[in-house]
Amino acid sequence: MDTQSLRGPLGWSLASVVVICVVVLYGAIEVVSPMFQAQGDVASESQTVPLVEKYNQFVALDIARFNGRSAFFNPIRIAPPTPPKKEEPPEPEEQIVKNEEVEDPGPPPPPKDYLGPPVIAIIGDEAWFRGSGSGSDAVIRLTAGEEQNGLKLVKTTPPAMVTVEHRRGIYDIDLFDTNEPFFREDAPPVVQDGFLEEVEG
Repeated sequence: MDTQSLRGPLGWSLASVVVICVVVLYGAIEVVSPMFQAQGDVASESQTVPLVEKYNQFVALDIARFNGRSAFFNPIRIAPPTPPKKEEPPEPEEQIVKNEEVEDPGPPPPPKDYLGPPVIAIIGDEAWFRGSGSGSDAVIRLTAGEEQNGLKLVKTTPPAMVTVEHRRGIYDIDLFDTNEPFFREDAPPVVQDGFLEEVEG
């Protein structure tokens, strides 16, 4: 062959034939290779099945030895000790409790001194007391016979005294405090003059 003819259409045709042959060979290999792999897997599975069965036999043997201790001796069953008899506690003696009637002492007596709100004004039959709140609740206004917050006005004695009922007690309250603690009710003690000495003239 002439080299000039290989460089022409003949050369291109031969190169194309070579490329086609390579592609066909590669495709054939890809198609046939799974068949060989499947045969290899079947062969490997046929080899692993007896190994798995042998392993299962050993596992069953180990479990049987552990449960029954057959490799050593059969365990001796020991009867559990009989529990001691529980002594029944003696029955408590019946105690007869007499139901004594307890007298109700009743409500406590009223306080000796008045402990309610202080009176701040007296106007006719109405008395005003100091409340615990602010605003309208700062003053409690009661007329004779009225009751509010446990405080009842019984009567007024103008100009400076009211009679109230509070905590079940009745008290007379003065509007003004007439106590004068600065005056002594008892005379001061007599000072002895024993320290004086008489001097003869």
